[in-house]
Amino acid sequence: MTFTYTHVVDTANKLLILEVKGSISEAIDGEHMLKTIVKLAGKNQVKNVVVDATELKIDYSKLQLTNLMLKVQRENWLNEIKIARIINPQDNAGTLVGDMSEKYNLPIKNFDNRSNALMWLLFNI
Repeated sequence: MTFTYTHVVDTANKLLILEVKGSISEAIDGEHMLKTIVKLAGKNQVKNVVVDATELKIDYSKLQLTNLMLKVQRENWLNEIKIARIINPQDNAGTLVGDMSEKYNLPIKNFDNRSNALMWLLFNI
């Protein structure tokens, strides 16, 4: 695990904004990151989260990624939380997260810029 994150809370809009950088080479680290996001959202009493993952590389297998997404769905980790992920469109793993989220009906959606991510979170556009 060689990733770091910084976060700020936008209290006016009730948003948690994270910037994640580095790489995740094990599914357990991806799980840890998601659990941290859920805990930070709960601690700050926000339901909308922006994750800027443009500088994050997911290096574990598609099977492990699929299993993680199924676990998130099965255990209802994102009960009332919506996550807007900002990704580099050429990032295959990042795109896969968005595709699987849609397939498994998870409240995670990919965007290529922060403006569109915020519009979706705040106005469901």
